[in-house]
Amino acid sequence: MFYTNKKIIKLFKIIIFILAIIFIFKSIINYIFPIKYESILEKYIQKYDLEKELVFAVINTESRFDKNAVSNKGAIGIMQIMPDTGQWLSEKMGFEEFKPSDLYNIEKNVDIGCFYLSYLIDKFKDEKLALCAYNAGATNVYRWLDNEEYSLNGNIHTIPFKETEKYIKKINFYKKVYKILLKNK
Repeated sequence: MFYTNKKIIKLFKIIIFILAIIFIFKSIINYIFPIKYESILEKYIQKYDLEKELVFAVINTESRFDKNAVSNKGAIGIMQIMPDTGQWLSEKMGFEEFKPSDLYNIEKNVDIGCFYLSYLIDKFKDEKLALCAYNAGATNVYRWLDNEEYSLNGNIHTIPFKETEKYIKKINFYKKVYKILLKNK
């Protein structure tokens, strides 16, 4: 089979076009679902026996991996820890001292955040309830569990806070994506 110069050029253009599409697609995926600070995250994921894709999903949802993130409610850092919660958790973890500025330190923030996530999962024995508590606070989750309008047999069927409902859906979707991305890394 003979190829003319025109056919070779056309084939070359098609290959370049396909490669450009793949590159653009990968760039978009990497932008929407970043994988950063992997060695730090892996350390605390293992320490607190958490699912890797769960922690990545929580961080992406909370801060998009921005170590300097501060929410409009005052939550700080990559895992968006409230200073009061950080203080309480630091005491529970046996840290000698705690300053809210510690939450800007990626390693301390991830250590505290992963401890808290693990603590909530152990406390509620349910990932969905733990994530609700991470977002809306454990007190609200207990209120929802005590109200038949929101729960039945210890399972929340209606999340009364729209923000928390969206949060849970987003994390569940992100978890699925991160499971694929982290497996193929």
